[in-house]
Amino acid sequence: MMKSESKQILLSIIGISILIIAFVGISYAAFTSSLADSNQQGISTGTISLVLKNESSNVSIKNMMPMSIEDGKKLTGDGNVYDFTVESNLSHNTTLNYEISIEKVVSDQPSLNDGDVRFYLQRMSNGEFIDTSITSNPQPFIALKQDSFLGSKKGTMVIYSGTLSNLTDKDKLEKEEFRLRMWVDQETIIDSVSKQFNIKLNVTAKAI
Repeated sequence: MMKSESKQILLSIIGISILIIAFVGISYAAFTSSLADSNQQGISTGTISLVLKNESSNVSIKNMMPMSIEDGKKLTGDGNVYDFTVESNLSHNTTLNYEISIEKVVSDQPSLNDGDVRFYLQRMSNGEFIDTSITSNPQPFIALKQDSFLGSKKGTMVIYSGTLSNLTDKDKLEKEEFRLRMWVDQETIIDSVSKQFNIKLNVTAKAI
């Protein structure tokens, strides 16, 4: 019994690290990557932008042990949930279809397998976060086999498809708020090697 408990403690210390790198163009370091001190960071991609709600200075998930879907969906607090906004200053009478996708970032550290992680995205609606269709049942990383119609690249994983519309006769800022959770699946086998899974978020859009 003592030997088993010691092994569990060792594995807890080694842990499994997941690093959310965030947005195209934002630099990152290792496990304690932090974003700038400002409350928001945004990288424009033409007519649409991803904006980080930087309520926590740390977007790294460290020393996470495998957990069930039920527990993963209940994660709260800094370092466990990742809030961001998709927004666009739309011209009058303009509608954008857009996609949010996850791109894996290669590192020289041992990596978790695509099936070892789970992604769960929610969208803000009437003051509360609700499930979105693609990840309402939290998904492993599932790569596109070819570029999508809206421009998400082959090898990335689309986690949301949405629309922003401005049907007025003036330019208008339109936005949607999201909360992303990711964790290590309960079926993942842990060994003595520390592993990580690094991603960044992309948004692509087309006007219709």
